[in-house]
Amino acid sequence: MSSSTGITERKKYLDAAKGWGILMVVFGHITSLGNPIDIWFGAYKLAVFYFVSGYLLAMRQSFRKMSTGEYIKKHAKSLLIPYFGYSAFVILYNVIVRMMRGKAVVDVIKMVVLQAYTTVCLRGISALWFLPTLFLAQVIFILVIKSRKEVKILTAIGTVVFAWYASAYLFPMLKQTLEGNTYTLVAFPFFAISKGIVGFGFVGLGYMFYFVMLHVKQPHVKGIVGIAAFIATYFLAQRNGGVDLNLMGLGKSQIMFWFNGVLGSAGTILLFEYLEQWWKMEFLSFCGRNSLIIMATHGTLGFKALLINGWKATYGLAEVAGPRYYVECTGILAELILLECGVISVVKNCFPWLEGKPFRKADR
Repeated sequence: MSSSTGITERKKYLDAAKGWGILMVVFGHITSLGNPIDIWFGAYKLAVFYFVSGYLLAMRQSFRKMSTGEYIKKHAKSLLIPYFGYSAFVILYNVIVRMMRGKAVVDVIKMVVLQAYTTVCLRGISALWFLPTLFLAQVIFILVIKSRKEVKILTAIGTVVFAWYASAYLFPMLKQTLEGNTYTLVAFPFFAISKGIVGFGFVGLGYMFYFVMLHVKQPHVKGIVGIAAFIATYFLAQRNGGVDLNLMGLGKSQIMFWFNGVLGSAGTILLFEYLEQWWKMEFLSFCGRNSLIIMATHGTLGFKALLINGWKATYGLAEVAGPRYYVECTGILAELILLECGVISVVKNCFPWLEGKPFRKADR
């Protein structure tokens, strides 16, 4: 997912970091068992996107050349237009599927109303929730970065406090006191806002991390730190337990949530920057460049469920976490990404606006 505008030279290691992030996301959607790998990936698989966004903003400083309004407008085109476009496709797809299955018209209408509200309030259908939260995170960032120092400090503190309050008190309270449609109407907008604020926190941390790394000139030092952070995140993530940012579940410890998110994201960037000397990382870079499309389509259009059920019917799927289970889930992941290559080709050639790009005259 493009996290900066006006980039003329892509950094392959940053594309690879986002590629690793989207593979972790898809792998986590394939697995259905609470296991160490899921917990490890969950600790930073979404944080890495926000973190890379902030890192790129610091590197390019493109926002300095725009007014706040221009910045917001540009990111609305690159994130919100695809968000609403994919959502419309998904709702239409679900209508067709339900009609083919003989569902009652009333049930179809209820589904459309629910998913339309989910879309408009930015809660998002399935993994589509990530697009508006990245937009909100970047909007908050541009407002804060151009403000006074005191505002920046208060915002940083407020972000941590709000994330703690929302995850520990707000959403549990809403779930206990509200039911059914009332919960949906009230909680869904708060989910979008809360995740946008958390995302802003990681964008800001990624921004600051870039300037810290300017003082580290030795590539091998970055490599060693990257490897150490990458491995350390695995063990620290187990202590914090499962993280589900979509539902604002931040694990057992707020401190560990932020620390693991930064450690895993920073370690991924440094490791891939070091490895870029010997490894072209073409596959990971491809996944990173097209992570928006993969994020938006792998689950919403039924591809994930289709391949999981197909694998179960053909080979069976282990019911206990272990080497066989991980290999099988990796096999499903490989098939899903192969299928996504076709989707990516269709989007790029027929619907470029779904990845935030306008039609070129040569494409018409």
